Amino acid sequence: MNLPLKRVFEIYVFAFVFFFGSRPLNDGDFWFHLKTGEYILNTGRIPRAELFSFTQYGKPWVAHGWLSGTIFYAVYSKLGFNSLIFIFAVLTVLAVWITYRRSKGHFLVRGFATLLGVWAIVQNIGVRPRVFTLLLSSVFLAILDAYARKKNRWSIWWLVPLMILWVNLHGGYLIGLALILLTIVGMLLDSWAEGHLTEAWPPVRKGMLVLLACMFAVLLNPYGLRMYTFPLEVLRSSVFQEIVVDWQSPNFHQSGMLPFSLMILLTIAALALSPKRPRPSQVLFFLAALYASLKAQRNMLLFSLVTIPLLSEYLQSWLESFAGFNLSKSRGSDIGKRREIVFGIILLLPLLAFAARLRMVYGPARQEVNEVPIKAVEFMRQKQITGNTFTDPNIWGGYLIWALPSNPVYIDGRDVYPQPFVWEFVQITSGNADWRDPFSRYGVQNVLLTRSSHLVRELGLSTEWQMVYQDDFAIVFTKPLQPQAK
Repeated sequence: MNLPLKRVFEIYVFAFVFFFGSRPLNDGDFWFHLKTGEYILNTGRIPRAELFSFTQYGKPWVAHGWLSGTIFYAVYSKLGFNSLIFIFAVLTVLAVWITYRRSKGHFLVRGFATLLGVWAIVQNIGVRPRVFTLLLSSVFLAILDAYARKKNRWSIWWLVPLMILWVNLHGGYLIGLALILLTIVGMLLDSWAEGHLTEAWPPVRKGMLVLLACMFAVLLNPYGLRMYTFPLEVLRSSVFQEIVVDWQSPNFHQSGMLPFSLMILLTIAALALSPKRPRPSQVLFFLAALYASLKAQRNMLLFSLVTIPLLSEYLQSWLESFAGFNLSKSRGSDIGKRREIVFGIILLLPLLAFAARLRMVYGPARQEVNEVPIKAVEFMRQKQITGNTFTDPNIWGGYLIWALPSNPVYIDGRDVYPQPFVWEFVQITSGNADWRDPFSRYGVQNVLLTRSSHLVRELGLSTEWQMVYQDDFAIVFTKPLQPQAK
């Protein structure tokens, strides 16, 4: 194998992974995480009651990503937003590098599978708590894979302290428990298929002990048992399943789902056509990750981590089944030094195309890029327009929580709001319910809307509301104070 070419290609692959991971701050939930971190570091307390809305203020709140928010604010307060983008791009690279390292096959095939896998999850990464779940899932899979293949039987105990960290970073810690359980079942299936079932029981027993220890480790969080019941409530919530995009099934009509579709089809084809048969445990992990991803597109992160090694191993096996085609026996002499240099330059040239994109990502904040109403909020701050504020979409409430704390929000992207309340919000913003009664009931004073919102026309026709600001991105309405009768 030509090591210089291999190194150049790996640099090329992970440079692209870094570019994929460098995402603008356009996740609406980022802002309330940042504000939560500011609250924790300034007060020394982890919130247990709702702090930022005027509709649910004081009600119990599980800030399940409290440690992520603390990290967000600690980095931002010292180094700024661009450093956050850089650090989380590096965390993405680290997670993918761990997956690349545990993949088998020629570096060209592994690189192809890796880039396709990262492309498939690009909409789920960025400065988000779930990147911690991406990284920890990758670490769990590496440790569990080594344990199942008898390469390292003691390192599995590292999962216990990692679980303590995970449960405080992100609600995706349940994935870690699922991975341990799948590994235990996979070891039993592999041993049964090989006719050595009795040999599997000692490592299975240890795996069950680790699973039990990790389940107890979950309790080491500020909310105790609530961290078990809360994610289950979210999973059963019709609001999350039908309204929140991350919890919906992938829409394969969208162009952004093309790499995910290719990942599924190519892996199934490689597994079917390869002369090498997959182990039962590999099929189990693939089917479990595929089902989870088809159930909720946020789980595509796990699917990529599971599928990259499978696609790499079995795609190469299939390719080498053709006569005279053997990637593993390639030699540097087949290319030659000059052609190797040319090939390396050709590989690196596409990286230049990302320079303009990086300037946009790491440049000054722009509302078209960050997808939040920066100019409208700045206008409200300058004009001292304060008070209870309704936003459409709801995720703009997260930006108000951070940028305009003088304006408590009606709703935002947190899962603190009761289902009937959220359904009422959906009916109001879709034009299927009258807005006047809820606005009066909760005392709405300001309304911040997208230009396409159904409420723009409704409020424009109302004599009680006045449009005070508009641009190409957002519109602001206020309710003037009525003069008191003498």
